[in-house]
Amino acid sequence: MATFSPSPAPRRSSRNKLPTTSRVAAVGRAPSRLATPLHQFDRSRPGDHGSVLSGMDVDEGGSVVSEKLITRAAGDPLYAKSDQLAVSFYAPLPVELKQVLRNADPDKILAPFHALIPYNTSREPGLILLSTDGKIRFWDSIGIGLAGGDHYVTIQLALAGDESVTNLLRSDPQTYVASTTAGNLFRLMLTSSGGKHHLTQHVFARPLPSLSLSRLLPSFFSSSTTPNIVYGHSRNISAIALGAKTGAGGREVWAVVDTRLQRWSMSPEGWEQLLMEGDLLGILSAAVRKEFGSRVDVDDQKVDLEIVDLAVDGQALAILVSYAAAEDEMSMALDGRTVRRVYALVHITIPEGTFVANSVRSVPYQSTLSNTAAPMHPRIRLAFDGSVVSVQFGDAVAFCSREVKYRGRLELKSVSDRTLGVGMQDDGPLLVMTAGTMMRVSMNLDAVLAYDISNGEAKLVKSAMTQAILFSGLPDNPLQFSLPPDFDEESLMQGAEQLSQAVLESDPDIIQKNHDLGAQLTERKERLSWLIRFINDNAVLAKISQHSRQKLATDAEKLFASHQLWMRHNDLLATNPTHSILNDTVHAYMQEIEQGHHEDIIRAFFRLRVADIGLLIRKVGEAATHAARLTQQGVIGFLPEANRIVLTVLNSAFDYRDYNLQVYGIELPMIRPWSSKPAVIDAVLGLFDATTKAVEAASGDQYTKNESEPSTQLPDLAALLFTCIQERLNWLASPVAASEPGIQRDHEELSKKFDMLRPEVLETLRRNGYAGAAFSLAEKYRDFSGLASLCHKDTVYPPESNPNTLRIQAYIERFKDEFTTELYRWYIQHGELRIMFAQDDSHNLYIDRYFSENPNNSISWINDLGKGRYAAASGTLLEEAGQAKNLDAKHLMLSIGKLSHLAQLHETNATLDNSILDDFHDDLDFVSVHEALLQEFRAALDAVRGRQTLDSQIDTIIKTIATRLQERPALRDIFKDLVRGLLQGRALSIEDAVDVLTLKDNNSSLEDFATALHLLARVQNLPEARAASAFRTVWRRIYIHDDWDAIRKTANVSDAELSTRFRSTALYNTLCEIITSEHRPHGYETTPDEALITPATAEITSRWPGLSQEQVDALVQDYNYECDRLGDLDLNDVFHRVRELAVQDVEWQADI
Repeated sequence: MATFSPSPAPRRSSRNKLPTTSRVAAVGRAPSRLATPLHQFDRSRPGDHGSVLSGMDVDEGGSVVSEKLITRAAGDPLYAKSDQLAVSFYAPLPVELKQVLRNADPDKILAPFHALIPYNTSREPGLILLSTDGKIRFWDSIGIGLAGGDHYVTIQLALAGDESVTNLLRSDPQTYVASTTAGNLFRLMLTSSGGKHHLTQHVFARPLPSLSLSRLLPSFFSSSTTPNIVYGHSRNISAIALGAKTGAGGREVWAVVDTRLQRWSMSPEGWEQLLMEGDLLGILSAAVRKEFGSRVDVDDQKVDLEIVDLAVDGQALAILVSYAAAEDEMSMALDGRTVRRVYALVHITIPEGTFVANSVRSVPYQSTLSNTAAPMHPRIRLAFDGSVVSVQFGDAVAFCSREVKYRGRLELKSVSDRTLGVGMQDDGPLLVMTAGTMMRVSMNLDAVLAYDISNGEAKLVKSAMTQAILFSGLPDNPLQFSLPPDFDEESLMQGAEQLSQAVLESDPDIIQKNHDLGAQLTERKERLSWLIRFINDNAVLAKISQHSRQKLATDAEKLFASHQLWMRHNDLLATNPTHSILNDTVHAYMQEIEQGHHEDIIRAFFRLRVADIGLLIRKVGEAATHAARLTQQGVIGFLPEANRIVLTVLNSAFDYRDYNLQVYGIELPMIRPWSSKPAVIDAVLGLFDATTKAVEAASGDQYTKNESEPSTQLPDLAALLFTCIQERLNWLASPVAASEPGIQRDHEELSKKFDMLRPEVLETLRRNGYAGAAFSLAEKYRDFSGLASLCHKDTVYPPESNPNTLRIQAYIERFKDEFTTELYRWYIQHGELRIMFAQDDSHNLYIDRYFSENPNNSISWINDLGKGRYAAASGTLLEEAGQAKNLDAKHLMLSIGKLSHLAQLHETNATLDNSILDDFHDDLDFVSVHEALLQEFRAALDAVRGRQTLDSQIDTIIKTIATRLQERPALRDIFKDLVRGLLQGRALSIEDAVDVLTLKDNNSSLEDFATALHLLARVQNLPEARAASAFRTVWRRIYIHDDWDAIRKTANVSDAELSTRFRSTALYNTLCEIITSEHRPHGYETTPDEALITPATAEITSRWPGLSQEQVDALVQDYNYECDRLGDLDLNDVFHRVRELAVQDVEWQADI
């Protein structure tokens, strides 16, 4: 026969106060905080224990058994199962009990305490009922008692006015013990006389005041950590338990009186003796604080520890305590409610009269201030010789182990249900009676004792989640499942991820074997849906890291995508195809991972390898190519299925993710998303390219564009490709990825690749008749350069003839500057400025903003001229002309710029700015220098008949007007390059022009030396060292231009003849040109000695940075040649005579 613990009753108290969080040391102490929170009815009056007659709905009818009902081998419905325990249906409640529960009114009827009187196997037991006010009724037969028969014996306990009964306990068939709120223990004796049973009672002897604990237990009170007992506290007896049998045939009784523990001895002769009494508050508080650390407040008053119940475990005591949650844990309830009381089991021993706490175990239960569960006083019961302790609450039964830190619990689902008792069968399993049913709890003690705390927490969480997804859906299951209240976040994440992985791998403990793969995949999807629902229902999603959330979401989306893929493949199988790309791909992949031994490889993959779906799709394109080669058919026949596989998997995954972002609490971007791995992107791109080539190469009506696959798959492939690339770019740009090595480089490379790939894909779509899809993609990804390009694929000019004119206008109104910026950039890049400046006035502001944000002086001056901004136009043209490389363009810009400047002066009547006008004149003069040189070169070519190549023309020019460069080969090469540029229409720099002017013969153009000096004098952006070196080089070439040895032969030469010779030199003509110049920078006039200084190597490499070292050395050699020639001439005396002569002639000419 199963034996049950008494129906748990709440702690009795005579104070009508609501619970508080601090302990009051006065007689008027607040009621107990041990029970689950109060119902709406008042249970603070004496005697209210919230036992079986609490208000609840009892369903007499049974529910229809679900087809998914999980049953044991014996046929009993299974309600819960883990490694350590299994809960199954045992028996329904009797109809009479259901009737009583249905009609019970807890506000009017208080259930009495009860005890059965065992006789023998041939006679039904008797019944003792004890009301909370001390009235006892005894029936000789339980059948008569339950039927409400009048044949009973009545006695009354001698209770004070406010005293009530708290417990009733059977010691043996003839002896019973009752306790009260006043600290009294009553002994009830059953005797037989004349064939009738009689019941007597007397109170245990109270300890005398002189019987102090310091006398009984001196060693106990010598401890400095144990406070002295202060009598006057509440003497409510919350729990009593039977101890060991005494040698004389008596029995020990343990009683918890508030926070004190009493041990009594009951003799068979009918007297009692108090053997020990001690306060446990100090030792229990210290033990709990040591075990749970910061989860327990350091202030004992805030801890508010209470002793709830006890049980005798051999030589030890199992004590159930409760305490107030620490303030930082007051919000840690899983459902968001504030935690009220936390429970723990403490095992203590009493060696030599001293209390020692041997172990502390957390009880997986917390009461909350808003809990509406059935109120009751928690009770503990030992099972398996004390190895397991059950703790019965109003709405749950918890289990703890003495040896290891295992803990589990059964939680009732219905708020109207409640526990009535926990019993032990003779063959071992526990029985749990509730208001609705009776359940069998089979414990696996070996599994309990094998519990490993290092990974057990994660297993406990996984077990709770597993049971939730397996058993929550059973309609007749009285249990609900939630997470243990004191789990850690790491265990939560590990447990959830392990369970999700187990579902993906079709763990047989979770997923039933089913040959119908579609049904099996559906079941697995439901399991993962239950998992995330369970997490959200328990309000623990916030405790799960973003990485773990995304892992759970990824598992679910892979399973969803796989289910969609199987459905498509299942439809294909119904058509009896001759070939299947999916079949080839799966076989190839399974062989690669050495899993090809399965009989049905396709189903094996979907059952066991769904997590590898991202690896599978990478091989689809290869499988299609292999199939085409194997069958000697075109790949276009296999591409439709290959494309469908990839499109189905990835689009399904993206759709599922988008739909469930809030369910999983996903914060984008995804962390290392599987759907956009580089290999996945390459696979999609490969299929897009293969499809494009196949479609464009196809001929005839078999694969007509826009009408059949694979042509119609191009837009979907393009959209998928863009989605994958953008997802990876988002991840690479995220702060989470920033810490990983090489991420920035990967982001830059992929971004560049996407920028190059996007226009190609859009053009491919347009070219194959999917312009609408191309525009949609460009709009979605805000690819405005792509939109601008697509809008100008047909007629471009005039704008009104463009079929996309209205679309362009719509984009301008919709996207404004974002679109116009790329639109105008397209016009500029493609040389369609005529369209840009042919727009109506609505474009004016956009064009102005474009040039403001994207300066382009080579074009913006046109816009300025068109809008009458002549000053801005002239300034821009002057600046651009200085940088122009084309001579004609330079000339045109200078001419227009000068006219624009004059127009500005005319419109504003401003004073003439000579500096700007002079700049224009100087630059125009420089253009004239180019033109004069070109005219000279062409004159040299006129003497040659026939058409010549450019190189031949250059050689002719050098042979004609640069004959002196034969001894300076490096400078000759420089001169050839400069002449080539002039002939090609390039504009030279001032340094280059100076070299051309001074390296040619100048036999008939001595003024070009002075022109070179004038050019150098006006240059402003040349480094000082290079400018000085250029001046010296010009003068050096002036000095060595003439044959001074012949000039200085004076034999038989008159002074006048000598002067005539001097006047024919380049030196004289140059001095005459520069002597009167007002602007004379350093080096403008250089003596022969100063001209001997040649350019340094650094100056040469600075001017010609692209030259090799050999070329630099050759130039140095040529400069040294010039220097040597000048040094040999020794022209110092001649320089002064020629200069004097030039000054005289210039002054004389000025006087005429």
